[in-house]
Order: sequence, then structure tokens, then C-alpha cells
Amino acid sequence: MPLPEGLYESIISSTLRQALVGEPLIAQVNAVESAESTGMLTAFLATAIERTLIATPAEHRVALANRLLAQLGTHEVIEAGPQHLLALRRPIAPGVWQLETRPQTPLSQPALLTNAHGEPSMGTELAAELDSADHVDLLCAFVKWSGLRLLQEPLARLRDRRGRLRVVTTTYIGATERQALDRLVRDLGADVRINYATASTRLHAKAWLFDRATGFHTAYIGSSNLSRAALLDGLEWNVRLSAGSTPTLFAKFRATFDSYWSDGSFEPYDPDRDRDRLDDALATARGTTGGGLTILSGLEVRPYPHQAEILERLDVERIVHDRHRNLVVAATGTGKTVVAALDYRRLSASGERSLLFVAHRREILEQSLAVYRNVLAAASFGELYVGGARPDRWRHVFASIQSLTSYGVESIPAEHFDVVVFDESHHMEAASYRHLIEHLRPAELLALTATPE
Repeated sequence: MPLPEGLYESIISSTLRQALVGEPLIAQVNAVESAESTGMLTAFLATAIERTLIATPAEHRVALANRLLAQLGTHEVIEAGPQHLLALRRPIAPGVWQLETRPQTPLSQPALLTNAHGEPSMGTELAAELDSADHVDLLCAFVKWSGLRLLQEPLARLRDRRGRLRVVTTTYIGATERQALDRLVRDLGADVRINYATASTRLHAKAWLFDRATGFHTAYIGSSNLSRAALLDGLEWNVRLSAGSTPTLFAKFRATFDSYWSDGSFEPYDPDRDRDRLDDALATARGTTGGGLTILSGLEVRPYPHQAEILERLDVERIVHDRHRNLVVAATGTGKTVVAALDYRRLSASGERSLLFVAHRREILEQSLAVYRNVLAAASFGELYVGGARPDRWRHVFASIQSLTSYGVESIPAEHFDVVVFDESHHMEAASYRHLIEHLRPAELLALTATPE
């Protein structure tokens, strides 16, 4: 039959040359480059040998394979059977880990996992891979606690065997859960590196590499992040590679992962040191920074002339008269909160200061928080303490007087906040406000109120 028109990458054998004789289509033929000849010849021979072995009765296949080996000049001889080695284990003894599981997919063969009914799920295969691996590398866009829980036991056994676990992830779309990363580092001995620059880095890869001292390395590349749905029943496709059948892909996998690992944009994660930074990055990526997304203008906020005059008078009171409890009275709509934020920015010029901003309504607190974030050009600045929102770090808190009273003013260290701002200070006559003022001893106290009508 005539050969169809199209692209080929076929070694020209006598059979193919005969098929090309009299072919009306023009054949484009090039010499195989030396770097590629080994792979192409090996693939050609493998296909020819496979066809021949399929056509050979089972009882004669080992003998045929041994004749081929002898023809190649090797000293290898396949034993009758044939048989294959599945594992080497230490004798049973107290404290000796016995390998009980192995992946359902043969270690030497590639496969496609789709989480389809009747086929092994990604989660069960990963658990089995972990139990037989010496070192593991994981690259995924996000890590969730629901997925980590499924693999927690085999990961713990990897740790106990002193196996290396490296994880590369990102804050992309805010999907990673800090609880999962903290558990990986603290309890499972993992080295974790995070790329926080989601605006410029869109890492969407999901891949595992399982290193084995035996040389039977495997890897998974596909669509499954570390989440329960992806590992068990999601419509996920993952290709399982084998170092023996796809050595070139394996080499590229290792090189690419190592390049990410050594890239300065992927930073080591320490829960004690980087916890707050990760929380802020994830909240920003989700668009939920502290009680709502704050859209930054990207422009420096500068005071209007009347606001600049107020700021100058505050400087005079502090520097000339040594007065650090000040009241700003201005008409509604003149930007008292902007003045307070600009004042805080100046006070923090020599070093960041802790802040407590107090108001009596949630709307005022949310608007004030947005103002401070724009003035400071920090989308994750500040935490709300009102209604169901609770502060986690207590460094820059925008709180209602009701929440502070419920919490217990005495529970706040007297000098914890460097700067305290009261909005709508006519409410300060209330006993709760007076009690708070008497208890706190900030370096700077600023009250804002509107001009009486």
C-alpha cells in the first residue's frame, strides 16, 4: 500500500526502502546525527525484537534472547523462566522497616493515571512510591492540608528512614495552606522553598520524582496538586515516567527541578521566621487581605495644603512643646484619616511602629484600614478586630471599642502599642474609651474629631 503523506522519523531499512521505490511523493531524507543515532537505533531494534518475540512460542523466547545477546558480544545470559528480582530486604528484626507495598504500575514501565474507576488512584500510587523511595522531590503550584493528610503516614516513614524530601511551591491564587507547609517542615522534615512573586511567576506544574538507590527511579507529571480531590477522585491525568524507559526525560526533569531549587526567587521556608510573610502573600493572592481586598493606586499619597498644615502643627506640638497626646479637629470630608495615616508614616520613617486604631463602627474601621494601606503602599498592612474578624499578630490593629472591651483592656500590655489613634473622639467620653486611654501608655496618642456643626 502507498505510504500516506506527512511527517516521519523512521530509520530507513530494506523494507522501508522498498516501500519508497516508485513512490510518487518526494521523500525527504537526512543522515541521523551521531548524538541521536543511539536512541533511534535502540528504538528500531526494540520494536523489531518485540515483534519477533511475540511471534515466538513462550518456551523458546529466552533462548532466542540469549542468541541475540551472544551476537552482540555480551557475556550476559538470561536464566530460564525468565524470572525478575522484585526487592532486596533485610532480615526481620525489631525496628527494621519492611517494605510491604509497591506501586501497581511496574517500575520499569511508563503509565497514564486518570483516577478512573477500577484503576489505581494517584493517591494510592503515590503512597506506595513513597514507601519504596530513598529521596523525593515535589514540584506543585499549591499544597493543601486535605492532600497532605492522605500521604502523612508514608511521608513520616520516609522521614524515619532519613530520606530527603524537597518541596517547591508558590503562593499562586492563594491556594496553598500554611498549615500544610508548617506540617511538612516541622513534622515531616521537608525542605520547602516558596516563590512569592505570583505576579511574575505563573508556576502551574505538578510533578513528583522518586529516587531509589536501586536505580529504578520514577516520576509523575500531570495535573494533580497536593489536594484530596486531585489525589483520589478528581478528573486528573498524570503520566508516570520510568528512568529505564525514558532516561532523557528523567535527566531533564532533574535538571529543571534543581534549577528551580537553586534559583533565588524560590526562598527557603521557615515557619517560625516566615509565617507572617506567607500569610500576607496568600491573603493578597486570594484578594482577602485582612477583611477585604484593598486596591492600591500605585501612586504616593501626598497631603493637600490644609493637611500639610495639620501635620506641621503636630510636629510643633511634639518637638517644640513635647506634647504627645494631640487632638485633630477638622470639618467632615477634609481627610482626617489621611492625616492620621500620613502622620503614622512619618513616625515610622525611622522604624516601623505598632498601631492601634479605634473606632465604634465596622464601616469606619474598614475604610480607615484601606486609607492606611494606600498611604503606606502596603496591601496587607493591618488587621481588623470587629465582628467575626480577629487579629492574629496584634501588630497593627484596627479595632472597635466593643471588641476591645469584650477582649478585656487589661489583657493588652500597657505599652504594647507605640501609636494609638481614636476616630470620632466625641465618643471618648464613654467609660469604655476613658478606661482604654487610662490603661494604654503609647508614645503617641492622636484623636480625630469633626468640627461641631
